[in-house]
Amino acid sequence: MRMWLGVALVVLAGSVEARQDKKSAPVDATQSESVKAALAELRTALARGKSEERIAALGKAANTKDAGVVEAIAKALGDEDPKVQGAAIEALRGLQRKEALAALVGAFERDKKLAKDAELAARLVKAIGSYGDAAAVEKLAAAGIDGAHGVVEARILSIANVRSVRSVELLVELARGAADDKVGAHAETIRLALARLVGEDLGTARQRWLGFWSEQRKTLEVTAQAPLLPKDMQRRWDMFWGNPSDPGRAKPRGERGNDPEGKGP
Repeated sequence: MRMWLGVALVVLAGSVEARQDKKSAPVDATQSESVKAALAELRTALARGKSEERIAALGKAANTKDAGVVEAIAKALGDEDPKVQGAAIEALRGLQRKEALAALVGAFERDKKLAKDAELAARLVKAIGSYGDAAAVEKLAAAGIDGAHGVVEARILSIANVRSVRSVELLVELARGAADDKVGAHAETIRLALARLVGEDLGTARQRWLGFWSEQRKTLEVTAQAPLLPKDMQRRWDMFWGNPSDPGRAKPRGERGNDPEGKGP
């Protein structure tokens, strides 16, 4: 009797486990099959598809949000069509996975052909900057203020996307070591980047940026929460990063202190 009861319990337990497996298995299998299908479509499209098919397949692969698609997407960075290359950059940006960031940084460091296309280079820098990764931003900052205007703008605003005192230092060093004409060409962008980090409008004069850093470097704190910005600055920041508009973040000019152009208190 005891032996029969033990066997029955084992059979019952096995039956319960089997039912649980049947309930959970389809979810994992569906996810896996979805990724496999997206990868298969992407590989086929990259091998012999038209540009629009390659672009569509890149989007589908990115939508899986799976690390397994990164390698295939990264191959499209070397596509002969700049539109496909751009789609690959955006796909890696949208994944927001460390593997995708590594692929973007790798392209930034090694792909000389991609770097020669000003529009693609700017999109690549922006994609890297969107991750807010301190180590990646150090690599971007190393290029200084040299390059096409859009590339340098993306570099500066990417630095400001990492909220740290080190980011302030990087921006000041960029300005310190550049020629007057180069600093002047990007003064408004540096102004925005610094305001975003320190919560104070330091204007467009290099000497003021350097003076601020000299006085504040030992005690400066960069808050985790981004500060309120003047409406025009906030709009530019949001437009660059593609953020939804948030009128509540704008500060009326008369309510802003430390504003070299306004009539603050």
